[in-house]
Amino acid sequence: MRIWHLWKCSFKSIFGRVMKDMSEHTGLSDGDFGVLDRLVHLGNGKLRQQELVDSMEWTKSRLSHHLTRMEQRGLILRKPLDTGRGVQIIITSAGKSALDSSRPVLSKAIRKHFLEQLSAQDIESITKLAERINK
Repeated sequence: MRIWHLWKCSFKSIFGRVMKDMSEHTGLSDGDFGVLDRLVHLGNGKLRQQELVDSMEWTKSRLSHHLTRMEQRGLILRKPLDTGRGVQIIITSAGKSALDSSRPVLSKAIRKHFLEQLSAQDIESITKLAERINK
């Protein structure tokens, strides 16, 4: 249990610091980044709302509330599908700009709070472990 708790606490600590840096410098939350990143990488700028639910592993309600806040901030648009069944989520130019601006901030925070804390041997060990676990 000790190693399990150390692993969880380490992840939460690192992730929290990385997200704090990103939020402070860009105004985007982890959820905002997740939505915008998926819109660009999985859907070339647009996805059905259900596809976002599935890829983010959120409930429909949680995503819907989050999308409402993002739409109010001008990051995304919602558009009913022509079939009348479902909603398409579209990234706006402001959302794309926010995403593009956040990438270097996120990379810098990951380096600072995670990678710079590791030796080359640590990186090799963590990589091997992650590859084995994720098979």
